[in-house]
Amino acid sequence: MRALLPFIRLFAFAKLPLILGLILMILGLASSMGLLTLSGWFLAATAIAGLGSLFNFFYPSASVRGLAIGRTVARYFEKWVTHDATFRVLANLRVQVFEKIIPLSPAVLNRYRNSELLNRLVSDVDTLDSLYLRLLAPFFSAVLVIIAMTIGLSFIHTPLALGIGMVLLLSLVLIPTTFYRLGQQFGKPLVQARATYRTQFLEFIQTQAELLLFNAENQIKAKMENTEKHWQATQEKEAKLGGFSTALSLFINGLLICAMLWFGSQADFGDDEYRAAFIALFTFAALAAFEIIMPLGATFLHIGQVIAAAERVTDIVEQQPLVEFQGEEKFEPQVRLISAKNLSFTYPESKNLALDTLTLDLEQRQKIAILGKTGSGKSTLLQLLVRNYDPNQGELLLAGKPISGYAEQTLREQFCFLTQRVYVFSDTLRQNLQFASHDKISDEKMIEVLNQVELGKLLTQPEGLDLWLGDGGRPLSGGEQRRLGIARILLNAAPILLLDEPTEGLDRETERQILRLILQHTENKTLIMVTHRLTALEQFDKICVIDEGKLIEQGDYKSLIKKEEGFFKRFVERV
Repeated sequence: MRALLPFIRLFAFAKLPLILGLILMILGLASSMGLLTLSGWFLAATAIAGLGSLFNFFYPSASVRGLAIGRTVARYFEKWVTHDATFRVLANLRVQVFEKIIPLSPAVLNRYRNSELLNRLVSDVDTLDSLYLRLLAPFFSAVLVIIAMTIGLSFIHTPLALGIGMVLLLSLVLIPTTFYRLGQQFGKPLVQARATYRTQFLEFIQTQAELLLFNAENQIKAKMENTEKHWQATQEKEAKLGGFSTALSLFINGLLICAMLWFGSQADFGDDEYRAAFIALFTFAALAAFEIIMPLGATFLHIGQVIAAAERVTDIVEQQPLVEFQGEEKFEPQVRLISAKNLSFTYPESKNLALDTLTLDLEQRQKIAILGKTGSGKSTLLQLLVRNYDPNQGELLLAGKPISGYAEQTLREQFCFLTQRVYVFSDTLRQNLQFASHDKISDEKMIEVLNQVELGKLLTQPEGLDLWLGDGGRPLSGGEQRRLGIARILLNAAPILLLDEPTEGLDRETERQILRLILQHTENKTLIMVTHRLTALEQFDKICVIDEGKLIEQGDYKSLIKKEEGFFKRFVERV
């Protein structure tokens, strides 16, 4: 239950609406109980009076009608207020969770699948809505209404009132507690099975083309069916317990009604002409009271799922970022722009060195190409430059100052980083280009750049720049997505460009054109490009060759190509 405390504190965000919702819930329950109780007395008193007696039915009938209307109105506004307040709390919770997640990217979040993160952010947070709507508010309302009912009935007959009150309060303690403990065995398995199934389903949808291509669709479907069967089997067990909780509540309710009939028939209600009608009043009061107790058994049965969802959300938000930005240094460009001294780094949960005592100096406005085979540490160096990770050993300087000394915004303003994967957002072409700059980019500039990277055909669509690209840029091929990333580079004003395989997937002619555009754009900027292709390398000021995390060669194209038995020369000759 401790896992729920941080989320209960969030109720302060909508304190007044939640309190109002609780009051309306109490009024609705009280009206419902009063309606059934008064109706029982009214019908019994009317039967006792018969046709030949004078009986004032006006006040009871008016009260019955008033309680019926009051119950309807109270429940309507209670649903409105409580759901609105709950949704506001959940919206605030999602914002807080997202704010916690952002500093974890990418170092910590790489441990989770994207679909798993989405499931925790959406589904698990949604599960927490029952914390107030189905648990706290109904429970406290039930306690207060039962106490109020006991006090009211005590004015008619104190022993019977205390008897019914004690039984109801005891049931209010035993039934939820029992089914809370029984439901704990289903909470984590159900939440985990649901999360696993949704993760598998999302990945199945996202990779359906590849699965069909490699004839692996049936295997994934079989895996999903096994997960679904396990999920349904656990749900079935929980549903049986839910049915048992209802049956147990009805049984206790039946015993209480029988007890009220028995003891009520022998109770002394005074000399009132309609005193026998009080038997029906207490009996119907017992019947009405279980309207508020009966759902609590099933509710506390599901609390295990709420706790499991809370633990999964907490597991994310309590993660500590591997990189923290606390510096306040100002960026002042120097001739020696970037210096790496004895840089070593190992990725979390890995034992292999990605960089091994690497030392490298890069000057301002230089064009540097970093070569090496896959897994040699080329991309890792770029990740350290933008502080997605911090080195385990050594020193990394930017403009003569430790890179950790800069604030995040200051550091981000200096770099434009094109990763191997180009992210295409589910938005228009215009918005996907606007991400490249904080300043407003004119349509004319966007159109010019799109034509330069040979994406002008997208503008032939009727929508033009308002063309919807969809989730992941489905309408675009891999090469087109790559060129969209290049277009963002050309629209960005950062002084240092970090490009990780910018021409991957492009044909030779397009590659040369793109590299020409990049070199033209970076004429007065610093360019660091990771590549394993040889196109236009002679135009770079320096070529750095990295192998197994170590810098093994550096120099310009002419000096390296002449170096006998050099790694770069062997690489060129092999290609």
